[in-house]
Amino acid sequence: MIRCVLAVAALLFTPLTVVAALLFTSLTVVLPAQALDREARLAEASAAYATALAEPDRDARLAGFARAQRGFASLVEDGVATAPLYVDLGNAALQAQDRGTAVLAYLRALRIDPDDRTARQNLAHVRGRLPTWVPRPDEAEGFAGFFDDRLLPRVWRGRGAAIAFLLAALAVVLSVRERPGSWRGVALLGFVVWAVLLGSTLVDAGGDRPLAVLVAAETEARSADSALAPRALPEPLPAGVEVDLLEEREAWARVRLANGRDVWVRRSHVARVDVFADSGPSTPVSG
Repeated sequence: MIRCVLAVAALLFTPLTVVAALLFTSLTVVLPAQALDREARLAEASAAYATALAEPDRDARLAGFARAQRGFASLVEDGVATAPLYVDLGNAALQAQDRGTAVLAYLRALRIDPDDRTARQNLAHVRGRLPTWVPRPDEAEGFAGFFDDRLLPRVWRGRGAAIAFLLAALAVVLSVRERPGSWRGVALLGFVVWAVLLGSTLVDAGGDRPLAVLVAAETEARSADSALAPRALPEPLPAGVEVDLLEEREAWARVRLANGRDVWVRRSHVARVDVFADSGPSTPVSG
């Protein structure tokens, strides 16, 4: 009996099982500690933002908003990618006069949650503050805004079209066996939704182009991928301009402005909106 107990104990307390137990214990301690650390950092960033709002001195106020921005950005870099956090980051960046990061954060919030009203309103506000000569996306409403690829990617619209077609076909079958009037109405509605979704998917030729934002304070638009190429625009593009990323070539990127014009810009001045494209908002640079 004693030998059996000792044999079982020897099996239970092998080096492998001891290491596994230590790893499990460390995880149960580290994970809650990480959660508490993130909560503390979020509270610290929120407090810095609130303090900056009440600060009468302009320089101190900007410094406070910049500190809050860094706090929110550090959480994003840790993988806490939520729409409310991106909205907080955008608000802090906007107050810190970092318009590029603000637009990027609002667009990322809308990519996660297209129904986030605060992100949508703040994005419209920032767009309205851009110089009048800068091309900007149309503030589309209704179907045009709903089918904007920035908020509803083409792959989702394609799946929605397939589902609408199947439901419409099912309604047609049921209309033959059941009450024709009501089911025919459902079938008609399904086919209309299918046609609209499918049409928007086919017409949207730019759906596969990544959306990006110019995050540098000023970005010179060139006619080719060279610093010696002629300027494509008389003035530099300001931070916060939304573009379609068409091509990346070494230190340069070819982008399409909202008016359809293609220009070349420094690659380091461009940040993709795709939430998983990088670890966080790019740091603006000058030039």
